[in-house]
Amino acid sequence: MHSLQITAVLAFAAFSICLAAAPQQEEITVTGKLARAMAIGGESTGWAIELDAPMDIEGKQLHSIEVASQDPKKLNQLADKHVQANGKISHRQGVERGERTILQVSSIHEVKYANAPAFHLTGSEWRLEDLAGAGVIDNTQATLAFPEEGKVAGRGSCNRFFGPAKISGDSMQLGPLGATRMACPEAVMNQETKYLDALQKVERFEWKDPYLLLYEKGTEKPLRFTRLADKKK
Repeated sequence: MHSLQITAVLAFAAFSICLAAAPQQEEITVTGKLARAMAIGGESTGWAIELDAPMDIEGKQLHSIEVASQDPKKLNQLADKHVQANGKISHRQGVERGERTILQVSSIHEVKYANAPAFHLTGSEWRLEDLAGAGVIDNTQATLAFPEEGKVAGRGSCNRFFGPAKISGDSMQLGPLGATRMACPEAVMNQETKYLDALQKVERFEWKDPYLLLYEKGTEKPLRFTRLADKKK
């Protein structure tokens, strides 16, 4: 009986030491667009935040993170909005997807894109890196600039273009666009035509540092840009 008591005491002491040694998960803050998450084999919380910028979480660089909340009604109210969320990291194991990283949300609220660190459009200039999945021809430069509020300009690949811009929240409308009429090689002109046509179909944008992403209506692959310069601080 005495030996059993000693064993129990030692086991409890070992458990207490392990518990004390276990790292306490700190609360983190993320910002991005809250979106409904696709389930694979039913393995999904149903929600994810598309991060403004990639984050290193537990040694992995994540561009989005699943979120879970005690208040699903709040998530429904914030669907497709730019949010700031606080919470702690947890993990879930599934057959199809293995271990998944989940942010257990303690608080979440909407924030404006203008509040994103070091991000503004007016006075900025961008270089096109990818034309909705079609890439960009080498040694050509297609750009996009916002010289002042309500205006857009840039280089289409060959010609300069210009026109009005209407931006509100994450919605964006560009054009109708006018352009100069200089001739260039056929491939460059074809790229310019597709680029200007795509710009005039844009309906929303996202900022995912270091990329500006513009989405055409009804398409999933965006026009992707990197910043060239800031003319206005």
